Amino acid sequence: MEVLVKERTVELAQANTNLQAEVIERKRAEEKVLASLREKEILLKEIHHRVKNNLQIISSLLELQCEYIHDHQALRFFRESQDRIKTMAMVHEQLYSSADLASIDLCEYLESLASQLLHSYVEDPGRIALVFDLGEFCLGIEEAIPCGLILNELVSNSLKHAFPGGGAEKFPLAAVPPKMI
Repeated sequence: MEVLVKERTVELAQANTNLQAEVIERKRAEEKVLASLREKEILLKEIHHRVKNNLQIISSLLELQCEYIHDHQALRFFRESQDRIKTMAMVHEQLYSSADLASIDLCEYLESLASQLLHSYVEDPGRIALVFDLGEFCLGIEEAIPCGLILNELVSNSLKHAFPGGGAEKFPLAAVPPKMI
């Protein structure tokens, strides 16, 4: 019986040693995966940052070119293109700042976009109060850029055409979660 106990003890000790080695190997593999994930997150952040900077450079180049345009319609087209580029840059800026690097808070984005457009299209932005009725939901980059461009068109057209008077106005903005549409 003692021999069986010793054999069994040796087998258990060997199994325990094997399990410890496997645990160590799995921890090393997990550390490698986590290091790789951190590296990819850093690279993705850098990509979003560079895309945002490149879009801002393009916007600045358009701004410089606007100084040489004397045709009002051509100038308007340049400014609208510049606003669209800024809209896309804002998506990348928010992605760069987001915790998961994959989605943006649509409400925060809409507030920033509307404020930027208000200052771009209205001579006296203080006379228009932006009123937000926004829930909380996020969009991935695949949806955020097209949605941002659509919002840019809606908000900019509203600002250009909906406030002809000089008095104080309210501009309500509401967002409905995508599942409700």
